[in-house]
Amino acid sequence: MLVLVLLLTGFLLLLGSALLTIASSERQVGSNDRSAAQALYLAEAAIERTRRLLPRFPVNDVLVNNLLLGGWINETSADSGTYRATVTNNVESIGGLPQDGGTAVCGSTTCDTDGLVVITGTGTFQGSLRVVRVVVEVPPFLGPPAPLTLVNSTVDPLFDGESFLVSGFDRNLDGGAGPSPAHPAIALVSSEAASTVLGILTPGQQSRALGVGATPSVAVVANAATSGTLQGVKLQLARQADRVLVNPGTIYEDLRRIDGGGQVTLVTGDPSADSNRGLDTAGDVILEGSGHGSGVLVVTGELTLRGSYRFDGAVLLVGDGSRLTLEGDSMIIGSVIIANRTTSHAGRAGFAIRDRAQLHFSQETLRGAARLLSARLRTWQEIPASQ
Repeated sequence: MLVLVLLLTGFLLLLGSALLTIASSERQVGSNDRSAAQALYLAEAAIERTRRLLPRFPVNDVLVNNLLLGGWINETSADSGTYRATVTNNVESIGGLPQDGGTAVCGSTTCDTDGLVVITGTGTFQGSLRVVRVVVEVPPFLGPPAPLTLVNSTVDPLFDGESFLVSGFDRNLDGGAGPSPAHPAIALVSSEAASTVLGILTPGQQSRALGVGATPSVAVVANAATSGTLQGVKLQLARQADRVLVNPGTIYEDLRRIDGGGQVTLVTGDPSADSNRGLDTAGDVILEGSGHGSGVLVVTGELTLRGSYRFDGAVLLVGDGSRLTLEGDSMIIGSVIIANRTTSHAGRAGFAIRDRAQLHFSQETLRGAARLLSARLRTWQEIPASQ
């Protein structure tokens, strides 16, 4: 009997030890799974943070100066883990997307020429390491060469009176001077267009176009986006629009969120009129009264501001007969880019600035507009940590 008791006791001890070992292993496996999941979450957090930051900088500056690389976040905290993001050009085909064919060098990679870059996010948590690689389509950096830029080689300008103002000096929303260097008041892409603008300015109007260089500050620039590039920008911004207005006519309301923050507003033509759902058809709008807009405003036709309407941010007029009219005490603080992509108005980009209307360059409002955008995800894949 004693022998049986001893054997049974030994068996139970062995069984208990085995069960404890199994339970410990299961706990370790569960802990490893949780650590791996947290590390993956951190890697994706790095991707998301970078997607939102990219529109605030010229992408090649990011590649050259590592503006987004930064250090490890919470690197000494085992509780929260760490993450890191790096940005490189798409030097090889990833996820079926073609590689960038550019050869110029930006930092440790090639310079971007196709608007696609690679973000690699790395997350670590309690010994687990996960790496995610994505290709994103970078929205345009909102850094135009002037407060008023026309990318057509021929233009149709009008200045009325001697009380308007177009200024390339950086202005903050509080009215103070901003830190950005002075820009031309008006940027054009051909000497013919510049001659047209300079030729219609009367002696009394010349001092109303201020900025870098001589007065009036009118310059031919080589770094303005082309009409084709702006068409792509328009289509890309349309996918991020917070509000879409179809041929709205005259509106008096604010073009911003209820809390006063900026938004991406899109004004289009009839969605059935073209293959891009109205984005290539004139969608005209008149902003009148004492309203206030901010953020990004994309118009596929003519934009008119009247009364004391004010818009802070980036204005993109690209499409059918695109042109700008500022009247009364209306004001834009930021920038306007105009590209007429049709034969309307003889294929010219046009503007009319009258009365006491003002157009000011503002890096502050352009950066605010950029915060509304994020780089669009094109491919996603988890890769081994060694890649």
